[in-house]
Amino acid sequence: MEEVLMQTRLGARDYAASVVAVPPIALNADLTVNADANAAIIRHIEAGGVRILLYGGNANLYHFGLDDYRAGMEAVIAAAAPGLITSIGPDFGKAMAQAPIARDLGFKNVMLLPTQFPADPAGVANGVRRLAAILGHGLVLYLKRENYVDPDELARLVSEGAVDFVKYAVERADPAQDAYLDAVIGAIGKDRMASGMGETPIHDHLGRRALTTYTSGAVCIAPSAAMELLTLYKAGRGAEALELSQPFLEFERVRTDLGGLQVLHDGMRLAGIADTGPLMPMISNLGAAKLGPVGAAVEALKAAEAACLRRSGKAAAAASA
Repeated sequence: MEEVLMQTRLGARDYAASVVAVPPIALNADLTVNADANAAIIRHIEAGGVRILLYGGNANLYHFGLDDYRAGMEAVIAAAAPGLITSIGPDFGKAMAQAPIARDLGFKNVMLLPTQFPADPAGVANGVRRLAAILGHGLVLYLKRENYVDPDELARLVSEGAVDFVKYAVERADPAQDAYLDAVIGAIGKDRMASGMGETPIHDHLGRRALTTYTSGAVCIAPSAAMELLTLYKAGRGAEALELSQPFLEFERVRTDLGGLQVLHDGMRLAGIADTGPLMPMISNLGAAKLGPVGAAVEALKAAEAACLRRSGKAAAAASA
């Protein structure tokens, strides 16, 4: 049996020091979990300096049954460093069934996937409190729509220990115009918040509003470059960061056009990182006609990663090892 590294409860300093990678889960043709392929994905991400991996939407956990969920989380917890976040939900009943599995496997960081309907702010807060009681610690709360939780109530959840961190992903035509985000920041501060929509809004979310980190799918392909991007924004070097972000933004544009989960899942295979296999229904893999734009975006990310490694000297070190 593989040795499982003890997981640690992530704090503000941990989040501030790393991009949060949001990987897919690789499956075999029969839809069972491919432990070796998932380990390869994890090794690639961690080799780039990323220390936090979040398994949630990109992993398509929405469509995993309880047995599949346990198998997937067993595979990743056996292969990853101690900075793992699993996800439960999105509905309350499924979250209640998954919470003991996550707890018993040793996860110390658990995100509640967003419930779109039916849900209201007071009901979400009630559910969060009940789930935190089962887990024995606070959750990462995924804010995906306007007023998902009232900002003042969110502050109470944080003070009670029911919420540890927030992934903010309410989409705006102009990220700079976001009264709800400003209200949430006013209620709980910036140290407990990640920009949660990939690279698209981070010039504002990190560059202007100075949220502590961001979540990304493209980081799974170009982890060193993503970490450099985070470092540049934190250093106030926004113009350089915006230039470096261009291949990431293009990858996000392709994801918007063709499907966020599908492009990342199949993109990992096109990048040569791991054969991710099929997607768990009700999501489908991309057809051959759609793979061209994905491949081009992946190659641009790989070029950005290679350039980053050259700048840091890691490529030469790896070649001489």
